Amino acid sequence: MGARSDILAMLRGTPVTDFICVYFGHDSNNPNKWWNITARGFASARQAEKHGLFMMPTAGVFGFAVIKETNNTWEVIHNNSILPPNVSIGTDGNGFSVQPAPKLQLV
Repeated sequence: MGARSDILAMLRGTPVTDFICVYFGHDSNNPNKWWNITARGFASARQAEKHGLFMMPTAGVFGFAVIKETNNTWEVIHNNSILPPNVSIGTDGNGFSVQPAPKLQLV
């Protein structure tokens, strides 16, 4: 979908769907965090997956998450993602973040 058709869809109240690829790797300055790069604007989950697969041979890239985003929801498409176990995916409203899941501590 182009920018013009996105604007028209929003004006009509039609949900706008965007597929996103968030690839990530180890942050050498902080061992408990990962860096993230978000690529937006893919027309399908398969296109976002292809981008993630293209980035995998890059030094330091651990994996990627494919996310389907509409006007007010988002969903991780696990079948098109390469994610390690115990991962946490979230958003702050502006971007997505893939991080190691916090460890549970018994008190």
